[in-house]
Amino acid sequence: MPTSHANPEEFDVKLVNHYDNEEATSFSAMSWDDKKSVLILLLLYTLQGIPMGLSASIPLIMKERGASYQALSIFSLVSVPFSLKLFWAPLVDSIYISKMGRRKTWLIPVQLLCGGLMLFVSNRIDSWMNVKSEDGHSTPDVYTLTTFFTLLYFLMATQDIAVDGWALTMLSRANVGYASTCNAIGQVLGFFFANQGFIVLSDQKWCQKVLGLSNPLFDLPSFMAFWGVVFIVLTLLVWVFKVEVPLNSDDEPDGILETYRQMYSISRLRNVRIFILVLMTSRIALAPNDSVAMFKMQEYGMPKEDIATLSPLLLVLSLALPAVTSKYLAQQPMKMFLYGLQFKLFTSILVWGVFQLSIVEYASEKSEQNEAGEPGSGPSMGFYAILLAVMSLNELAGNFIFGAQMTFFAKISDPLIGGTYMTLLNTISNLGSKWPNFMSLWLLPKMTIYACMSVASETSSRTALMQGSCMGLEDECQAMGGQCEIKVDGYTVQQFLATAVGILWMFFLGDRALNLERAPTKEWLTTSSDDTSYLVSKKTNKAV
Repeated sequence: MPTSHANPEEFDVKLVNHYDNEEATSFSAMSWDDKKSVLILLLLYTLQGIPMGLSASIPLIMKERGASYQALSIFSLVSVPFSLKLFWAPLVDSIYISKMGRRKTWLIPVQLLCGGLMLFVSNRIDSWMNVKSEDGHSTPDVYTLTTFFTLLYFLMATQDIAVDGWALTMLSRANVGYASTCNAIGQVLGFFFANQGFIVLSDQKWCQKVLGLSNPLFDLPSFMAFWGVVFIVLTLLVWVFKVEVPLNSDDEPDGILETYRQMYSISRLRNVRIFILVLMTSRIALAPNDSVAMFKMQEYGMPKEDIATLSPLLLVLSLALPAVTSKYLAQQPMKMFLYGLQFKLFTSILVWGVFQLSIVEYASEKSEQNEAGEPGSGPSMGFYAILLAVMSLNELAGNFIFGAQMTFFAKISDPLIGGTYMTLLNTISNLGSKWPNFMSLWLLPKMTIYACMSVASETSSRTALMQGSCMGLEDECQAMGGQCEIKVDGYTVQQFLATAVGILWMFFLGDRALNLERAPTKEWLTTSSDDTSYLVSKKTNKAV
């Protein structure tokens, strides 16, 4: 089930707090230069979250306008560049124009290009959302939309590399750890503005009910144009007024070939290979919940603004959870990771139950509207209470898994190449969540059973008019006086199969995953020496 903010799997892990001999000061005690730098980093990471949030809003609009689940599965791949940025990050670190600055060489043109593209496409996005097909129906142009938003994700992934590196010199060494805080808060805020914010502010009913406006504040073209201008203006201001300090020689990044050599040496470790298997398979059982559930609720009547209205509460929950759970994750992160998977599997079943309830609730609303000719009263407050409770538990489980996973990454990473180690594991984790979600959306129609049913009347009951599925034969079914309807929803089939897969995964791989936590530290190191004394006073290399 999509959460209230950007999927944390899409966010990178920042290993910037690696100067262990200096304690960070509070924000109020910082120097004026560091305070300005924190605000600039927060701004840059917020901009980064805007295309991410917008790309999460697009599938909901596509679904409203008739996009198929195969089309949604293709669009779900737009965030892949953010998962693979490790592979071109050494180029961003190594190639630059000295007069412009190492980080500005990439940051300025990338952000200007992103803003320019958003402005340019703002006049075309509506036409991409309504392309006439051969049968006369209008559907979104999924390939054009996917190409464009993949490009935006690629630009933001490159911007992320540049900003991460700039943070090392923008902040003093004592306060460099604040960069990860700016990253977490900024991305979530940017995502929230462009996802939940856009959804409610572009909905006429919500603006009329909550803000008292007769028209929505934004539509998709005007929202993209607004943020395109913001990108360009703020980028020019940073270019002109923010001076970039060169890196010290000790902080120079590793060479391109050396970084790739490190990745190869990490992947050869036996424990890492087992862990890769865990990361690539542990999300299979969660895929229907993460990728399909909300679309199915929307299909059966839940408007996207209902989803967005609940999101601020989930946003607060997601920001507060790390502070509450961190102490429980530190001692046995892999054990907590497995507990989190089991809890998320349970909440996935609860989400499926809410989906079944939503069919009844929104069907009642439609019935009221048909009988009275006016909008129905909508689902009951009891339904919204159940929905919020289940979504909150689902959010809790997802954040618990993510926090435990990141803690385990930090625990096992070889300190001598910590940045490369952490980012490689994070890349594998991202891919481990992407492919099951893609397959879940792609296979959904193929796992749904359709039947051509006669229309009910006072004198006859409903009967099947065709043998087999009527999928793709809707016109023939209608000509026979019937309706092509879902008899067994593919989401239900997937959820039951996923539950079984999750139980089997725990049985066959749960103990192997837990054994990784018991492995000696030296089995995670890429160095051949048995001497691990350098772990006491470590200085990790930078995350790329």
